[in-house]
Amino acid sequence: MKAICLCVAIFAVTLGSAASQAKNLNHDPLTGLPVSPATYGSFGNEPDKMPDGQVCKSKMRGDFYMLSNITMDAVTTWYASHLPGFKKAQGYESGRTQVAFYNSDGTNVIFLTGSQGAKGENTDAYSAAYERYEPGLSEKIITSLTQGQIVCN
Repeated sequence: MKAICLCVAIFAVTLGSAASQAKNLNHDPLTGLPVSPATYGSFGNEPDKMPDGQVCKSKMRGDFYMLSNITMDAVTTWYASHLPGFKKAQGYESGRTQVAFYNSDGTNVIFLTGSQGAKGENTDAYSAAYERYEPGLSEKIITSLTQGQIVCN
C-alpha cells in the first residue's frame, strides 16, 4: 500500500513540475511572427516542428500549432489585426476552409485550417502552420495551396 501511495505522489509531483515548465510563446521561434492565444494550452504552446520540404523551387521549414476554442472567423480576424502589411488568400480544400497570410516576398506564410464543414461555414479553427520559404513563394502558388492544388508556373 505504501508503494502505491509513493508512486501516486511521485506521479503528481512530476505532472505538476511539467505543467509549471510549460511555455506560452507570444511569437513563433522560426518566423518571429505573433502566435494566437488560441494556441495556448495547459502544457504550453511550443510548436511541433514540421518536416522540412520543398514547394515548387522553394525550400520550406515550418512550425505547427493546434488551435482550440476559436472559430475560423475569429482567428482570421485576430491574425489580420496582428499582421499589418500581410496579404490574405482564402480557399477551401478537402472539406476545410484554408486561409493564408503572407508577407510581400512570400517568405513567411501562416496557413490557418478549419475543422471539417461546408464551404463558407464558420467552423472551429483546427490549426495554424507557420512556414518559411527560401526563395519566397508567389501569390499564385500561395493561393493554389489554399485550394489543395500546387500551381508552380
